[in-house]
Order: sequence, then structure tokens, then C-alpha cells
Amino acid sequence: MNQCLTFQKVGEVDWKTILSIEKECETITFFAYSKEEDCREYLRNSQVWVIKLGKKAIGTISYEEKSSDHAYIDSMTILPEYQRKGFATEAMKWLLLKLKNYKTVDLVTHPHNNASLRLYLKLGFKISEWKDNYFGDGQPRLHLFLEDKNIK
Repeated sequence: MNQCLTFQKVGEVDWKTILSIEKECETITFFAYSKEEDCREYLRNSQVWVIKLGKKAIGTISYEEKSSDHAYIDSMTILPEYQRKGFATEAMKWLLLKLKNYKTVDLVTHPHNNASLRLYLKLGFKISEWKDNYFGDGQPRLHLFLEDKNIK
């Protein structure tokens, strides 16, 4: 990568930016926020950053603190034209360093989202269980947790 990623913390007032990125990334394997109120609630409940390459917003990454020792990674998006270039790996490593003091770090992903599964497994996540209709969209998800805090 020639350029470094930067991460800009966002809040509820940035809902239009987040909604725009989410819609561009929506597929059968990624459940995107499609309504303003859902997006605003997400921004109220989670710590959210826009991933930037130079001045261009290329994705998002976020987590929700479930307790003082449990962080749930609730979203990571990379715009389609920037996928498969190492940006998701760089963003996840950045977030995992922020979450290093949490005892439990987990997430869910679609079982057919092969690129994400490879990334999470490479970073040390382990699959714990299959969850049917996790988001109410009729699609299953795999629950993964970080077993080893030494980031790969």
C-alpha cells in the first residue's frame, strides 16, 4: 500500500455519510443499515470510525462496548472498489489494538463471506457457533471470538 489509512471518529450527526457507505456495501452477506433511524441508533450505541484513504472515505469500522471487559465488533465495511487491497486487514488490526484491554472481543459474519472469514481467522478469531436468522434477514451468521490477543 502506498498510502496510509486514517480513521475519523464519527457520531450521530454523520448518519448520512455512514448510510451512504453502508448502502454501497450491501450484499446478501452484509446486512447494511438502510433507514435513517436504524443508522442513528447504531451511531448512538457504537464507537464508529470512517476509514479514509487520503481524503476519500472508503469504509467504516466500529464496535459496541457490551461491558467493561466485552467489545463486540459490530461492523466493518470497505467500498467495493477498495476491497482485496489489504485495507480491511489494516483497519481490523488498528481496531484490535484499540480493543486490546477487553477480555472478550467477538463479531458475527455471514458464512458465505469468504473474504471476511479468511481475514478474521488469519487475525486469530475462532468460530464458536452458527446462528440462524441473526439479523432477522433470513440469513445465517457465524459467531467468532478472538482467542489470542496477539494480533497476527
